[in-house]
Amino acid sequence: MARRWSAEDIEDLKTLAQSYSVQAIAEKMDRSVGGVAFKAHQLGLPLKARSQAIGPESTGPESTDFNWAESHNRAPTSDEWH
Repeated sequence: MARRWSAEDIEDLKTLAQSYSVQAIAEKMDRSVGGVAFKAHQLGLPLKARSQAIGPESTGPESTDFNWAESHNRAPTSDEWH
């Protein structure tokens, strides 16, 4: 079973989402990428693409902020992850 999000976890997510990619946030918070992405979606937080994030994983092609609202308010299906 997944760990519940505490008020402190949510504040950390809000802070980290301003600078780090979802992959980096998941690693820093010891949570799954899907769990972090879903909670950010619930909170209406835009997530940084790897290319815009701080840290060594930030190199790569230019991209834009990911916004769930612009992706038709749905998480990707399992087919879209591959």
